[in-house]
Amino acid sequence: MTGFKKRIVYFDLLKGIAIFLVVMGHVLTMCIRGVDAAFLFKFIGQVHMPVFFFISGYMTYKGTEQGGWARPKLGKRFLQLIIPFLVMSALWVWYFPHSHLESPLHDNLPDLYRSYWKDGYWFTLCLMQLCIVYWPVSVVMSRIKRLWAQVMVAAIVYGGLAALSMAFADEEANLDLAGVGLLARFFPVFMMGVFAHCHKDGFNRLWHSEWALLTAIAVGALSFYAVVYPWDLPWLPVYAEFISIPVMHACLMVVALAMIEPWSNHEYGEGCRPSMIARFFNHLGSESLGIYLCHYFFLFPLTMLRQPVTDMGLATLPLAVISAAVALCIIGITLLVMRLIKCSRVLGFLMLGKPLR
Repeated sequence: MTGFKKRIVYFDLLKGIAIFLVVMGHVLTMCIRGVDAAFLFKFIGQVHMPVFFFISGYMTYKGTEQGGWARPKLGKRFLQLIIPFLVMSALWVWYFPHSHLESPLHDNLPDLYRSYWKDGYWFTLCLMQLCIVYWPVSVVMSRIKRLWAQVMVAAIVYGGLAALSMAFADEEANLDLAGVGLLARFFPVFMMGVFAHCHKDGFNRLWHSEWALLTAIAVGALSFYAVVYPWDLPWLPVYAEFISIPVMHACLMVVALAMIEPWSNHEYGEGCRPSMIARFFNHLGSESLGIYLCHYFFLFPLTMLRQPVTDMGLATLPLAVISAAVALCIIGITLLVMRLIKCSRVLGFLMLGKPLR
């Protein structure tokens, strides 16, 4: 098995774990509700989405024969991301009033599109916006050969996006018509994926370094605390999150890749037969976009569990067991429905972002 295929395998494993955490998180926040103070909820909320944006950045980068950066194919990305976003969000606002979920979501498209989180359908829109921003960035990067200068360009773009986010996005009020809040939040980790591919050898040495791993764990834990418990650090300025979040994401990816690669090599090395767990998460990773788009329709109220888990002090272990068990059932049903949808190439294109041909 070549290095490239191995890389794709452990990216799929990472995406599989991440999408499972996505569904677990939605079980907690949309099915059970009222458990936002739980450590498990805060942990899941910070670790799953950066994985997708890092891998997307990694796969978006392509070098040219002249040593430059190829521009992304925006038309292809539009068909893959925005068409299912429009279709599934429209279906969702019709379905949500019948779901019996208590989440404060929307039953009309204008309110959904104005909201910060787009009722959960923000990821595909944000990724499309990142590709649009990356287009001119790739043009500039192709003319700059020094790494420090490329990093400076990315930092300047990030500063501009952060300023737009502070001016036009309000997460607490759930208002962000242009989507700049999440665009600014995930631009750095997307560019980390781009740089990781562009400078593959150096990045591989980084995550294989024991000292880099230990540093990432320590710094990642501190930045995680600063992000999820800001009230414990009242002396931090408001804009500190624009530093602590990218630092946390960078540390997360070093730790995640350092952990996943040995497992991937063990399961998918030459002459190895992967275990059921590895095949399960590999399959989830390959179907992660479809799971993300469809699983909302199979969430159901579990508010009867709110008081019992609260009485247990929102302890991590019982919440993890409950949310994982429910997520497993929801993902199973989602995969079954996705298989039915893919029987029609048109439905697969409209609802899952699958190519028509």
